[in-house]
Amino acid sequence: MIDPVSSASTSLAYSVNGSRADSVGQAGSSANRDVVSISDEALRKYAAGRAGTASTDESEQDAARAEGSPWKLPGGLAHSERTLKNGHTEIIDIDGGTLTVREYDGDKLVKSVDGTMGDERAVLDTTYYDETGKVSQTIHAEMARIEEKGGWTGAVMNRSVTWYKDGQVERTLGDEMYMRTRNTGQATISLSGNEFSRMTEDVDGDADTLVLKLTNEDHSLSYHADIQEFYDNKQLARNIVIDQTGEFTQESNRHGVEVGGMGPLATRELHHDTRLSVVSEEYDRDGELLREATVTDASEDGVGDKNGEQYQTADVSWYKDGELVKHGRGSFRLEEFAGHKLMKRPGVLDLLGLKPEEYLTPEAQDSSELLGTKLEESSSAPEFFLEGLGRAVAKGQYGSAADMAEYGRFGQPFDADWTTELYEDGEMVMRKQDSHQARNAPERGVDDRLPFRTVAGLSDGDRPAVLQHTSHTTEILENGKTVARESQETREFLQPDEHGPDTLMTLAGYNRLNDNGDDGVNVVYKGGIDAADPDSSAALRSLGEELDLTMDVVYEAYRDARGRGNFGDKASGFRFNGFDQA
Repeated sequence: MIDPVSSASTSLAYSVNGSRADSVGQAGSSANRDVVSISDEALRKYAAGRAGTASTDESEQDAARAEGSPWKLPGGLAHSERTLKNGHTEIIDIDGGTLTVREYDGDKLVKSVDGTMGDERAVLDTTYYDETGKVSQTIHAEMARIEEKGGWTGAVMNRSVTWYKDGQVERTLGDEMYMRTRNTGQATISLSGNEFSRMTEDVDGDADTLVLKLTNEDHSLSYHADIQEFYDNKQLARNIVIDQTGEFTQESNRHGVEVGGMGPLATRELHHDTRLSVVSEEYDRDGELLREATVTDASEDGVGDKNGEQYQTADVSWYKDGELVKHGRGSFRLEEFAGHKLMKRPGVLDLLGLKPEEYLTPEAQDSSELLGTKLEESSSAPEFFLEGLGRAVAKGQYGSAADMAEYGRFGQPFDADWTTELYEDGEMVMRKQDSHQARNAPERGVDDRLPFRTVAGLSDGDRPAVLQHTSHTTEILENGKTVARESQETREFLQPDEHGPDTLMTLAGYNRLNDNGDDGVNVVYKGGIDAADPDSSAALRSLGEELDLTMDVVYEAYRDARGRGNFGDKASGFRFNGFDQA
């Protein structure tokens, strides 16, 4: 390599063999020496080449630092600077298992992320800052792989989130997502060589049989969240506990062509068995309990249209000045019926925040891969694991009881019951019990017919799919004893006709208890239950109102967690590369 002595010199003479020439550029005493002259242009090119070499060396160092890291940047870099859509500048640095992210609005820091990886555990700490530079939100997230057993893989993620306003804690969230996955098997679809050639437009007369496979995956998810909200006087305003579990079976076509009637790169749910529990407590500014509610939802369904069932319960207490004034409890069971599907429940992709293309990698992913796919977002967006549930609530997917009360029963079998209790000075003074059932109507046959005809009847097309039954009982209590009671029970039935269509009838029984004792009467109405019971939907309505009110609390928690109370971008430019790469 040629080393210049002075870039200010117009030319310097060097012999090829390294002996220096004289300062005027003439050769020395040896006549066999060659002389090289280096111009200013050559020196500039040399300097540029040195800078390029340094840049290349730095890139190589970046690549070396990034290689084997659980954190990933485009191009395998270990350092990145970019301008975000919001105009902010993001700077990311990776050094093996260490990650740092800084986001700036001009010269103001609005978001910072610090991540470490080791022993199959990834830890990320994210902080958001408000306009004044104060901390507005902190998120501590940890994800770990769990021991594999019996073909199942496992992973868990824990998060702790705190929101601040004017330096004071405004809201907290602590949650955990635990996941297990098992790839259970593959259904094979054989395609002849000619069929494959037509799909790929690659004609190969010697092609044998190509076998494409639909993969089956089992997933087990368990999510727990504790959410607390505070007044500006530091008193607890709301406490919410959410428990959500699910067993899911997926069938997936991971190929770019249709297989077995399933489109390319598609997945569908074959079966789910889910459970949801929500406990909500609301307080006034003085710390007194206002409302306490526990709601549960269970749903089991497959791909058929007659095998599904959903079951909901609610238990709600209302308070005034710290004393119980109202208590309600009840349940609702709904069966799937031909032509009437059940309300949708969040699937495994909804709960993990995954798009089909993120789920449908060429090979089925294990739990840590699925949970880690969106680690960048789940570690920085508090609403991430609440989003599937929050969106389902917003779409009214948990409001079957209220919908049936308002819009009709749609011919589906169901059971609903609700009990309301009123209290004064700690004692129950009134109790009202409502129930409503619908059962499949019997098939029309000889055994159902009686040897008489009615004035009018049902045509075969008008025959009801279900027969309804309602009951209502209201009691007045004094000193714990019932002193007055009114009850009504109504039941639909079909009056068969041997020579014509059957007739829908309703039997209503009324009973009253007062100072004179019991008295009652039975009345037969022609037509459905609404003719005899003007408040037939009381159980559905009361239960639906309380269910909806509690699920609205869940949606508000999701909405508040989603709110961007800062200037940071929830998603950064890094990706989690996976435990196996560490």
